[in-house]
Amino acid sequence: MNTYVAATVYPGLAEWLIVAALIVVVLVVPVFVVFWFARKTLENKRENVKLRLEVGKLADELEQVRKQRQPQ
Repeated sequence: MNTYVAATVYPGLAEWLIVAALIVVVLVVPVFVVFWFARKTLENKRENVKLRLEVGKLADELEQVRKQRQPQ
């Protein structure tokens, strides 16, 4: 009878794999999500800087065109 009790108390390989999967989901995935979010935020910041530079160049060109057409 002691063997039946011992078999039900100690987890097997399947249970350990389930526990390991839960640990990965609970601890590791949020860390990767934070890193991914930080990376995307920095990438978006760089893209916004480039976009502002392009818009500034277009605004300068438009101002030059308006100045050229104004005297005529």
